[in-house]
Amino acid sequence: MLDLNITMLFQLVNFLITIFVLNQLLIKPLRKVMRERKEMMASLATDAQASEDKATSSLDDYESQLTKARQDAASNRDSGRTAGVKEQQALLEEAQKKAQGILGEERKRLHAEAESSLQELRSKVGAYSQQLAARVLNG
Repeated sequence: MLDLNITMLFQLVNFLITIFVLNQLLIKPLRKVMRERKEMMASLATDAQASEDKATSSLDDYESQLTKARQDAASNRDSGRTAGVKEQQALLEEAQKKAQGILGEERKRLHAEAESSLQELRSKVGAYSQQLAARVLNG
């Protein structure tokens, strides 16, 4: 069977000392490095998430500003068109009024000329009638 002697006791003590030394020199530092690495990875993951959140927020802000700028541009374009149409209508109305004024003046002038010519012809009708009658009778 198993012989319990002093050698086995020394081997047991030697084994326990070896485990203690390995624990102090290898296992504890290794666990410390692994814990620090885990903490660093968690910190980096948090930083990465924060950066991603910030980038998403910036992208959302950019897109909202771009949408607002497009809406403002469309509004400005529409208001410019409306103003242009109003100005065009005002100029057209003004031109039509001027044309109507010129037409009215010309109608009055032509009417006055026609009246003056008619008066002149009426005043000369008697003389022309006498000349014509004299030519027909002398004739």
